[in-house]
Amino acid sequence: MAPAADATHERRLRRRYVAVAVLIVLFAFSLRVLYVETAQVDSPIYGDSVQYMAYAWNLLHHQTFSSSPAGSAVPVPDAYRGPGYAVFLALAMWSAGGNVRVSIYYVQIIQCALGALTVLLVILLGRTWLSRGLALGAGVLVACWPHLITFCGTLMSETLFGFFLVMSFWFLSMGERGSRTWQLAAAGLAFGCAYLVNPVILFFPLLAGLLLVRLGQWRCAAVLVVCFSSIVAGWGWRNAGLPYEYGATRRAAENFVEGSIPLYMRAFNSRWVSPDAKRIVDVADNETALLLHDPAAGMNAVFDRMRQQPGAYLSWYLLQKPWKLWDWGIVIGTGDIYYPVTQRSPLERIAVLRAMKQLFEWVNPAFFVLAMFAALWLLLRVWVCRTIPFMAAAMAVFVIYVTGVHVVFQAEPRYSVPYRPEEVLLALTALAWVSALWSRRSSSASLTGNPAA
Repeated sequence: MAPAADATHERRLRRRYVAVAVLIVLFAFSLRVLYVETAQVDSPIYGDSVQYMAYAWNLLHHQTFSSSPAGSAVPVPDAYRGPGYAVFLALAMWSAGGNVRVSIYYVQIIQCALGALTVLLVILLGRTWLSRGLALGAGVLVACWPHLITFCGTLMSETLFGFFLVMSFWFLSMGERGSRTWQLAAAGLAFGCAYLVNPVILFFPLLAGLLLVRLGQWRCAAVLVVCFSSIVAGWGWRNAGLPYEYGATRRAAENFVEGSIPLYMRAFNSRWVSPDAKRIVDVADNETALLLHDPAAGMNAVFDRMRQQPGAYLSWYLLQKPWKLWDWGIVIGTGDIYYPVTQRSPLERIAVLRAMKQLFEWVNPAFFVLAMFAALWLLLRVWVCRTIPFMAAAMAVFVIYVTGVHVVFQAEPRYSVPYRPEEVLLALTALAWVSALWSRRSSSASLTGNPAA
């Protein structure tokens, strides 16, 4: 009877877990739709969205991937950005019959659905190494994270990129556990789709492959890397004939130089009203042009500037930039959790949601500390102990990797929006360790009769 009773209890717990997970996903979707339907955005096509919409327009009307302004007679092909988000926008335009206003609404609602699916995948991922309660807690946190809500209503790639990343991890998790080739191939292709949205993850699938090799899964690693590389190679083949100034090289050079100037982002916002800010932006533009024309001379110019204040730049790269990536307020944009100018946000108007937003802002530094502690500890342990859960180790490698990439290039809170789910999972991993340690200490104290133990 006891085994049967245990099985019945387990089934009951599983049904409850599934029911709660579904409620969390529906809640996440409702929050995002509430924001999209009630927040008033002054200009949805704002900042980088202008370029994304130009790409989408030219894809739809000229079958050319180009950031030339909409309406250009002969748009010039380029590869300054990846094609993933532009294709997403172009499909929305096509489904709306070319009506831009309707297509924007389609994009926002689809992004709400992708945000909710991201929550579901986070719960499933967390369950691979966390308890049911912590996995559901991760879902709640991702469902309520303010940046993840507002960016569902923003014509920027963060929501789509974040969804592809979590979906890639889910396929990777399933493939690694069952050594299933098709799931690892799906993981490689999903990482490839994420790359087409944002090439920042270019080298991460290789690191994930090395992690699989460490576990002795050579075939799994090969399938993952080959499938990912096929997409990268396909996009690279398309770009092979383009001049470098029209490709990703230009964007990388800009991000490297701009990210090497501590005051650049704030100067960029006020460049039209402040001569000092304009001077900082001009320095970045000149160094970028030199780097593209003569890479050796450009690097010397950047390093000469750094040599004038070595301590300040050491602090900038080792301390300030890692934190700036995971900080709260968006710098290039409206600020706080908003990219375009936004009025009547439910996160400001509704008292409960306003309090929720404030709470997340207060605890954001704690999430950063916990996640970094877990990532560094797992990274340290993964090469000495093969019993560490694979997905926890993969998350650790990912968070360290993207932090390092943004430290080299540009770092500001908008760029960390797609990575918040991984940060949440690692932070809860650290909390699980703390909880387990506390339980062991409490148990030891009760056995010894020493409450102070």
